[in-house]
Amino acid sequence: MKKNLTISKLMMLIVMAILPFSMFAQKEEGKKKSKPTEKYWYIQADGGLSINHGDLASYNGGIWDDWNHFKITAFQNFPNSWNAHLGFGYQFSKVFGFNIKGGYGRVNGHKHLDKNGNIQMLYLLDANGNTIGTDPDNVYAGSLHDLSLVRTDYFEGNVNLTINLFNIFKYNPRRVVNLIPHVGIGGLYYKAGQVNKMNVDNNTETVEYTVANAREKRQLHFNVPVGMELNFNITPKFDLFLDYTYTFTGTDNLDQVRKTDESHHVINDKDMYSQLNLGLRVKFNNPCDIEKMARESKKITYRVNPDPLVEGEDGKVCFDIIVTIPGEYFEKQAVMNLKPYLAYNGGQIEIDPITFVGEKVKGEGDFRVNYKEGGEFTKHYCKDYVPEMENCELMGDPMFYVYDGTIYPTQEEIVKNTYYTQGATEKLADGVIPQPKEEWVEQEVTETIQEMQAVKKLTYFYNKDKYNIADRKKLNNQADAAFKDLMDAGVTEFEIKAWASPEGEGGHNNELSNNRYNAAMKQMNKLAKKNEVEISGQGYGPDWNTFVKLVAESDLKDKDAIVNNINNSSNKEQTIREMCDIYPQLEKDILPQLRRAEVYVNEPVEKVITKTVRVKK
Repeated sequence: MKKNLTISKLMMLIVMAILPFSMFAQKEEGKKKSKPTEKYWYIQADGGLSINHGDLASYNGGIWDDWNHFKITAFQNFPNSWNAHLGFGYQFSKVFGFNIKGGYGRVNGHKHLDKNGNIQMLYLLDANGNTIGTDPDNVYAGSLHDLSLVRTDYFEGNVNLTINLFNIFKYNPRRVVNLIPHVGIGGLYYKAGQVNKMNVDNNTETVEYTVANAREKRQLHFNVPVGMELNFNITPKFDLFLDYTYTFTGTDNLDQVRKTDESHHVINDKDMYSQLNLGLRVKFNNPCDIEKMARESKKITYRVNPDPLVEGEDGKVCFDIIVTIPGEYFEKQAVMNLKPYLAYNGGQIEIDPITFVGEKVKGEGDFRVNYKEGGEFTKHYCKDYVPEMENCELMGDPMFYVYDGTIYPTQEEIVKNTYYTQGATEKLADGVIPQPKEEWVEQEVTETIQEMQAVKKLTYFYNKDKYNIADRKKLNNQADAAFKDLMDAGVTEFEIKAWASPEGEGGHNNELSNNRYNAAMKQMNKLAKKNEVEISGQGYGPDWNTFVKLVAESDLKDKDAIVNNINNSSNKEQTIREMCDIYPQLEKDILPQLRRAEVYVNEPVEKVITKTVRVKK
């Protein structure tokens, strides 16, 4: 079993060499903020050759005898040397996954004489796994040429950890070829088969212990499979793979033979076997096929109003980009960054990109696209006119990526931080028609304007994630009393500004602040009874400015660090939640002040302002 020991050490060294790389890769990624990647379930099936590495597969003749053994296993005895498996698995990160699989197989064996006619001493085993006889001559009587294991059949099941070796160094979910080592543990449920001996003339005869040598009951032992998979990513849904797995077992009885030393002492060397299989994997829950979106990006239609672009009298070029996305096109977990720019001979003028997000993306973009319905989306632009715009074209570059927890505002950041695909560049509109040039001068003018100024404010407060005024009745009674006093004074016009604390998600906070606005309006109408009041206003979402102001004015020891961490974070809401765990005072004293609706009584105030305007000379 020297060969088996060498192979086992080699496989273990491979696994031990891979693990430090994987840990290093995760540590480096942590410096850039670890991001979720594609996660998916899959089912698979595979089948192929079973190769014995036990006592009836050890040779003294070198490589040529190894090849002869493989040839006998693969071709001459193929009905007794195959296996097949079914299984399922989960890829839970860009590098690591697991699978559970079970299957059935058969393995044969062959013990060959060396060139001098010598063979290592072997003992056959009875139905209980005990050696038969005490003299090897009892086994190899007469003109023995070979010992041959007709068949051992087995059931096996195991759980395996998989490691995508290439993704350790560079993540690419659509790489065509991947190398995937794996290691596992499981069980082997087998029944050893019959051993035959062959004479020099290759006529087969059964050894005298055939009946005792054939196991009647199956035996259960653990196994440890270690292997390497060469994976071919055929489509986003299907993988084809070639796998070689070497399995360590907990038994020396797999081939019904045990070897001895020169003193006829039994050597308990565990039997091993390997499998060379071809398989197919079907993947589910793949977040989205951004490659398909890129290939079919011409399904998206663009219009620009006006076309061609026109310089206005104020020296600005203003236009609308209108994007129409068809139904059943925009994947639910996808993000599209459309980069418009004015291209002219020798350069380009960049314009703010437009971000479209799928309906299941948690982050906020410019527009959210429903998968089934698609939609039409318009964004307005104004740019200062420069001479290069006269001979240019308005172009658009779409770029697609799978949402990984971050919305990247520019294509440069997308390229730097995540996997992406590029769609077809589209011409959106022709260049700018300039206005006839006239001489303009600047002059100062004064004018009187009327502004509404708040003269009194009252506040309703709400519990976390709630918009029921009655929840904080004692505190809100003060606002009710103040409102009644204003009604008695004859005030009938009010403005409501409703807010949410900023630790929740943006979309949720917007909805919550609108609900708080409606609750305050209903309360005021209820208190006014039959008196007519005019109420305006809206919900304003999360109140970031007041939050920062309250933290800065608080007695928190690390308030400057808190503000800096939040301002520099790409996910401010999550950062606030983490800070609340460290500084409970944030949740206790500051955030409750932000969950409110403010009611203002406004009065008009005249104000004189001076401004500079351009007029024709």
